[in-house]
Amino acid sequence: MKKKQTYRPPTANKKKKFKWSEIFITALAIVMIGGWFVWLAVHTYQQEKQESEMKQQYQSSLPVPGTAVDHKLVCMVNNTYMGVDQIPVVVLDKTYYGCCPKCVRDLNTDESVRLAVDPYSNVSVDKARAFITVSPDKSGSILYFESEQNAKKYFKK
Repeated sequence: MKKKQTYRPPTANKKKKFKWSEIFITALAIVMIGGWFVWLAVHTYQQEKQESEMKQQYQSSLPVPGTAVDHKLVCMVNNTYMGVDQIPVVVLDKTYYGCCPKCVRDLNTDESVRLAVDPYSNVSVDKARAFITVSPDKSGSILYFESEQNAKKYFKK
């Protein structure tokens, strides 16, 4: 008499055979993702280093606080030392300087942009006629004074 063959599912205690291709693909994926993270870290470090060097170079190029700064090296809208000649804007026979078309437009249209307050005497001064110097905070910001004497008194405080 013949035995009837029945289907038996594989038992759980048999070991699954690993395919080397699956192991290789998994390892390759891990290495590629790890490499991407390393590249990202190196790129970020280099970018931060470059920005830090540029900031140090800018700060070392700033004039000494209290000394006169040439008007044409200042954006009179942003009140920032730029270090290069800016765009001249003539308004009512006075020359102001801006760094971009928006600043030029503001200087032409808004009188309040053309005025500043002397930090020593608290008097409103015209930026085109003011004594200009760099702020001692090393940020590149500009201070406008009524006279060089006011600037000297301010920096002696």
